[in-house]
Amino acid sequence: MASKGSVTRLADGDPRPARRQARYEEILAAAWDIAAEQGLSGVSLHEVARTVGLRQPSLYAYIESKSALYDAMFAQAARRLLEHARSWSYADDARLAVRDSCLALLAFIVHNPPASQLLFERTIPSFEPSPASYAYAQEYLAFSVDLLRAAGVTDPGDIDLFVAIIGGLFNQQQTNEPGGDRWTRHLDTVLAMLFAHVDGLIPPGTSPPSEARKATSKPSLH
Repeated sequence: MASKGSVTRLADGDPRPARRQARYEEILAAAWDIAAEQGLSGVSLHEVARTVGLRQPSLYAYIESKSALYDAMFAQAARRLLEHARSWSYADDARLAVRDSCLALLAFIVHNPPASQLLFERTIPSFEPSPASYAYAQEYLAFSVDLLRAAGVTDPGDIDLFVAIIGGLFNQQQTNEPGGDRWTRHLDTVLAMLFAHVDGLIPPGTSPPSEARKATSKPSLH
């Protein structure tokens, strides 16, 4: 008869949780492959099950619904973005570090289109991430906001302005000229304009005179 200790060792060595996790990761990888080929709206439980060699009823042991699948994909995408941002190299200068954060985001968007669409666009109108999944996105936002505050961008309205400008710039690029730089080449210019506004060189709601505009067209990011 096995002792209590031997039962514990057998439980500790149970391979089933690892196998289940591996299958779960395989399911998510299949969903991303389908999204890359057919778009996020083309992801279906039937196609995912077929891709990983499961019957659809068996898939429910891992993913209970299509919404749950999107939620798991959102969590994975947000976690990967956060890890990507934290692993990027940042300049010592606070404002150049903000520029670096934009380049890190751009690199992620370029190399992960379906993940970026799920994170930043309402490609799936009825989908809302769960609080647990959205927490990763909030961590990424907090990481970015800390960089902005270090660079002197502390007003919530100015932070919203940064998000809108950079998001719009990158979205225009990916939507209209993926792989090009028609919009992203203006990154330094829009950051310079933002910092000029933050420094009071461009008061809110006003346009500088032509001579001032010439003088502040390319202020230093330092």
